[in-house]
Amino acid sequence: MYDHETVEGVRKQLDLIRRALPCDFCALGLLEREGRTLKWPFVSGNGNERFAGIGESGSGGLSGTVMKVGRAATLRAEELAAARRLHEYPLLIAERLKSAYAVPLRSGGLVTGILLIGDRVLHVYREEERRLAEREGERLAQRLSGWRAESAEPQEPVW
Repeated sequence: MYDHETVEGVRKQLDLIRRALPCDFCALGLLEREGRTLKWPFVSGNGNERFAGIGESGSGGLSGTVMKVGRAATLRAEELAAARRLHEYPLLIAERLKSAYAVPLRSGGLVTGILLIGDRVLHVYREEERRLAEREGERLAQRLSGWRAESAEPQEPVW
């Protein structure tokens, strides 16, 4: 799907985002062209490899919230469990994330993916952290729409 340079470049960018925030986990979810399934091809800070097999589609989870509504969302595993909806968020379960912030990625006016930052402890994301995640989501969306490994080196997030 993506060449080696693209994969490494996106992983490096996710590493930079994870260190800048700081957060435990950072992932880029993209919609597959066929089937409209959200997959997670790029991650940083993963505790296992289960993310590779996770696909979301339908009206629940990140596909039903961030993808359909097109707005960023704060997620807390405790609240989702109390509402009996945690099972709709398999990536949070697989990575044992207690808190997450999900940002929609846009290309040509359509939501095509999600930048997810997360923590394995309860964390309330401050306004400046949310803004940084949103800016980095925009940068990643631009890079992925026309990635050129030689011209799109990962860049330090700017507060």
